Amino acid sequence: MATIRIQRTNEYNNRFRDYKVFIDGTQVGTIANGETKDFSTTAGEHSVTAKVDWCSSPDVTVTLKENEAVRMSVGGFKHGRTLMPLGLVIIVLHFILSELAGFYYLILLAVPIFVLFFYYLSFGRKKFLTLYQEHAQ
Repeated sequence: MATIRIQRTNEYNNRFRDYKVFIDGTQVGTIANGETKDFSTTAGEHSVTAKVDWCSSPDVTVTLKENEAVRMSVGGFKHGRTLMPLGLVIIVLHFILSELAGFYYLILLAVPIFVLFFYYLSFGRKKFLTLYQEHAQ
C-alpha cells in the first residue's frame, strides 16, 4: 500500500466546510480546516482532486511506489486571505467617505474584487481550491 497525506491550510474562508477528497474520481474522505489526513491507495499513478460544493481544485497526478508516502497541501483560492478583507475595507471606506466628504467613486475599486470572485465561482470553479504536491526535503 501507498499513502497520500493531505494537509489542509487553516483559513477563515471555508472554515466550517469540509473539503471532499477524491482519488481517481472516487471520494475517499473529507478533510476539515487545519487538519492533516492520510489516505491509503495502491502503488502507481493516481489523480487527486479536492472539492467544496460545486468548486474544486485542478486534478493533480501523483505517482507512488509501494510503501511510499506523498505529502500534499490543499487550501482555498490563492488570494482569498487578502481579497475578502480588502473588499470589506473598500466598502466601509466608501460609505464613510461618501457621507463625510461626498466622495462617491471609491466603490469602483471594489469592482475588480467582485469580478475575481465571480470568476472563481463560475468559469474558474475548477481552480477555486489550490492542491499541490509538496517536494521532499
